[in-house]
Amino acid sequence: MSSSLLTTSAMEAPMSSSLGAMGPLLRKLHSLLAPDHRLPKPLKHGIELLKEDLEELSADLLEQSMADTPNHKAVYWMDEVRELSYEVEDCIDDMMLRHAGDGVKTRAVRSHRVSRVKVYRLFKSLKPSTRVSKITELRTLVLEASERRERYHLDDCASRSSPVFTRHNPVPGLYGQATDFLVGIDDLKIKLTKWLTEDADQQLKVMCIDGPAGVGKTTLAKQLYCELGEQFDCWAFVRASRTSDTKRLLGDILSQVQHCRLPSYSCEVQNLIDNLTKYLQDKRYFIVIDDLWETTWDIVKSAFPDGNNYSRIITTAETDGVALECCGSQSDNILKMKPLGSHASAELFFSIVCGSEHRCPDQLKEVSYRFIGKCGGLPLATICIAGLLASQTDNSELWHHLQKCLCSNLSTSPTLEEMLKEVLNLSYSCLPHYLKTCLLYLAMYPEGFTMWKVDLLKQWISEGFITAKEEKEVEEIADSYFYELVNKGMIQPEQINHNDEVLSCTLHHTVRDLIMYKSKEENFITSIDYSKAITGNSNMVRRLSLHFSSAKYATKPSGVILSQSRSLFFFGLLRCLPSDVEFKLLRVLILDFWGNQYGHTSLNLTRICSLVHLRYLKISCDIIVELPAQMRGLQYMETLEINARLSAVPLDIIHLPSLLHLSLRDETNLPDGIGRIRSLRTLQYFDLGNNTEDNVLSLGGLMNLQYLHLTYSTVQSDEHLKRNMVALASSVIKLVNLKSVILAPGALSTAIYHDVLSSVYSPPVFLQGLQKLDLLPPICMFSSFPKDIGAVRKLCYLNLVVRELRRNDIDSITGLPALTVLSLYVRQPPAESIIFNNGAFPALKYFKYMCGVLCLAFQEGALPNVHRLKLGFNARKGQQYDVLLAGIQHLVNLKKIDGIIGAAEGAEEPDRSAAESAFKDTIHKHSRFPSYVNVKRVDWVEEENEPRTEVNSSSSKCHEILQEQRGVNETEEDTKQFADSGVTNQIMQMSPQHMDLCAADTKLTMPSNNRMSFPEKLHDNIAAEAVSFSCTTSSGSSPKSSSAPSSHHSLPETYTWDPEGSPWSRALSPPTPRNTSAPQSAMHPMLSPEDHISRAEGTWSTAYFHPLPLPPSAISQVKATLSNQPAPKVEMSLVAGQWEKRKLIGSGTFGDVYEATNRYGSVIHISLWLFMLNSECWFTSI
Repeated sequence: MSSSLLTTSAMEAPMSSSLGAMGPLLRKLHSLLAPDHRLPKPLKHGIELLKEDLEELSADLLEQSMADTPNHKAVYWMDEVRELSYEVEDCIDDMMLRHAGDGVKTRAVRSHRVSRVKVYRLFKSLKPSTRVSKITELRTLVLEASERRERYHLDDCASRSSPVFTRHNPVPGLYGQATDFLVGIDDLKIKLTKWLTEDADQQLKVMCIDGPAGVGKTTLAKQLYCELGEQFDCWAFVRASRTSDTKRLLGDILSQVQHCRLPSYSCEVQNLIDNLTKYLQDKRYFIVIDDLWETTWDIVKSAFPDGNNYSRIITTAETDGVALECCGSQSDNILKMKPLGSHASAELFFSIVCGSEHRCPDQLKEVSYRFIGKCGGLPLATICIAGLLASQTDNSELWHHLQKCLCSNLSTSPTLEEMLKEVLNLSYSCLPHYLKTCLLYLAMYPEGFTMWKVDLLKQWISEGFITAKEEKEVEEIADSYFYELVNKGMIQPEQINHNDEVLSCTLHHTVRDLIMYKSKEENFITSIDYSKAITGNSNMVRRLSLHFSSAKYATKPSGVILSQSRSLFFFGLLRCLPSDVEFKLLRVLILDFWGNQYGHTSLNLTRICSLVHLRYLKISCDIIVELPAQMRGLQYMETLEINARLSAVPLDIIHLPSLLHLSLRDETNLPDGIGRIRSLRTLQYFDLGNNTEDNVLSLGGLMNLQYLHLTYSTVQSDEHLKRNMVALASSVIKLVNLKSVILAPGALSTAIYHDVLSSVYSPPVFLQGLQKLDLLPPICMFSSFPKDIGAVRKLCYLNLVVRELRRNDIDSITGLPALTVLSLYVRQPPAESIIFNNGAFPALKYFKYMCGVLCLAFQEGALPNVHRLKLGFNARKGQQYDVLLAGIQHLVNLKKIDGIIGAAEGAEEPDRSAAESAFKDTIHKHSRFPSYVNVKRVDWVEEENEPRTEVNSSSSKCHEILQEQRGVNETEEDTKQFADSGVTNQIMQMSPQHMDLCAADTKLTMPSNNRMSFPEKLHDNIAAEAVSFSCTTSSGSSPKSSSAPSSHHSLPETYTWDPEGSPWSRALSPPTPRNTSAPQSAMHPMLSPEDHISRAEGTWSTAYFHPLPLPPSAISQVKATLSNQPAPKVEMSLVAGQWEKRKLIGSGTFGDVYEATNRYGSVIHISLWLFMLNSECWFTSI
């Protein structure tokens, strides 16, 4: 490559592990030389010379970094130049900040479109002679580095360059179908499935999957867990690590089986063992412990009671000794996984490279089989090399070159471990600089940690690893980098939603070993276990990760130079956190404190404003966080996420000019004027209960907002609620860039829903960009189906509750081209079948339909791509089930069906059995469907049969409010037209501890035959009923299901919230559960068996909380504290019916407001206009 091209490439380079800060530094110097910066001539001349010297040096560095095998001198020289680039940039930044003063921002040249670089007062606080001498000093250092390059004769070292694969993998959704990678091991899966479901032995049994690294043990175990976990009372999937941390592992198992966030570090090991043993007693449980090592099992096994409940444990291990120890020396319980045969390996390789072998070009088939042979039958190696080659099918010369490189680096008889390491090393070497950098950054997280994609993307951006391009946003570029690493097999997806979007990921320990070695080699990441002796870290630390494996021996790290650190990830104990004054150059700061903090009750960050370069701040803890009174000095701050209680929110947070993502707990009071943060793209959670009316109105100024999550967690007054609802409608309609809207109940007090899309005559322009509309039940209910949603053509995810669904209502949305996830909850049984016509829902992959009566019909060609159905209905006394799912055989791509069967009033066990039998018989009409059908029995699938109460509309007060806020004058005719429609919303009083128990697919229900007063019995019901149906009796759940113990009555089917939607869906996760004293470790976010290789289908998708459905007795302790009486049943539909409408409060464009009362409290009833439908909205204040 020519010198000019190298210089240009270096100039455009982002911050990277290979080039250090050279690219950003050159761009900063270039911006300083722009004509609009009036610098003294000597200073400007010095900067010009420094820039020229650095351009030459950067070109040499880039050339050396591309060398195939640089010698020791070249490696030493590159390390020196990288460190020099950091030092020069730090010096330039420091001089720029000395002059800046308040209101002047010196932003890096990687900026978003919402901000610009302002450096016009550069260096004025320093004397000209001082500035010139400093530049001269820097030039001297640069020239010395250039001279050493010549002295080392490094030109010869760069003669051979390693190939770099810069084109994107053309194979979409490589990990979208997890079963595609279970090739060649069908027999093993069948054997384990029978062992889990058909083994007649009632005693606890342990099976260990034993095999070398990369052979597919985790994939097989996870597949079984996802498919069969729901047959058990409770389950958990956790990862061990080579670092012995028994306390963390036990705590994570306990948190998952109990489905609550328990402190992994606050209890002693013996207490955790006792608690886990007590909880699992008399339950049928299924535990998977992945990647077990020698020092862990001996203690962990004592926590699992034997019992006679068909409980099962699966472990995975790489050594025979650990496998034998797990199985009590019973070799029959060890499942040996061997490498794939040549045929299965070829099937896997060709499926990734080009879809199938017959599509592979003839000139590549021979070399392909050579690659397959060098992978040794290890799926991980095969996936990595195939993912690397998939983008180069038209370059046979490159294939042969790589094959020769791989062969030359392997010995004549390599072991499987050597093969895997060499394949991974080759794959890493062929990555471009930007992908290497992003991959190495994952070493900041501890081993076994689950990393969320949305967090990684924002961190990469804040670090400067992503450079903006004119045609793409930086978020889009970062997202493409992530999927390149996924498709090349370097990172492993953990959770995948129904849109085949990866939500979270992890690292194989062999890949982690590789990137840890590379990071240390380039002094890119320094990872320290501060519970062990710290050695070998005398170099300047640029990015520091501090974590611990033993609380007993943890101490504050010493002997490490921290002042030059640009990033700090700190996990664990507050007492070991270094002082924030030691980190003056931080760009990224992540603090994660959970569990016992040994007397510390607060985290003092009042001096954080001294971190003037800070761009990304994320805090997760169960103690109070104290922020400074003013944060205006953090001019670069892009992401502020605090998952903790705040003593107060700084009032001047609204003046942070670069803030893009703001995430605070839902009960947080935001300062007035939040709409002044014009740059904001993500806002969660905006609490309608804790914010003023003016602040709600100010939301209309957030013109760049894309992701909005609204909650209501605190009861104020009826007047406050009413005014905020009207203000919200007038604000949100202005947000033309919205992609995702979530309206969720808060975690405290009254849960409320209000539709931000109200007050429109027809589908507004801003709806056209909406991708996700999540109207979370049981809070929201439409009186009838909102047909105008069919105009929102980009909609991918839709979650709705409707009171009634007519036969043709569904036709209004069947043509949505992008809709992949649809959840419908119908409260009144339809009078006739709901028919899906030919071509309906062309993109739909997941369909959930809950209704008291199941009567669906699918014509040929309907739902052509649907993979999964989840259907719920009630058995009825004496009913004959002639037609449940007519035309089910026409769903040609259907892979899984879940049935949820409740009981209507008067139905008995024979009626349930008849309904279940009819459902299974219907499903078996599908020619390709397996014999096993997952059917759950629940108390009741919620429905209502009462006639709807009609509410007339007329008013004055809402009209006055609307005129006051929006300056809109309306005629009586207009008012009446709008008042004739609205949204019906049900709300509930919910305590925080009960909110924590609400799992995926949960709702609060009561059978119709138990008409208890709503407020009086609600708390009892939540504890008993707000749990998943997954923990109830399951058809075919064991070889002797009738004898398998059941510690709890069957529970009601519950609503689901699915974290689907846009690629940034996790940016709008629901409110963090309020059980802050009992967090679940971030090392093992709960993996639901429904996820099917992490296919997230109903999760609280926060960084550290992925709940599983709660097992039958999980809430017994909570329930006991609330009531000694049997759990009542609450029917949401009766809220409206039990309240008496009283006087008219007011009316306006959005409808009428009435007061309604009973002996328990009062309610406000508001009729709202939404999608031109007749709907009603209930807001309760108890």
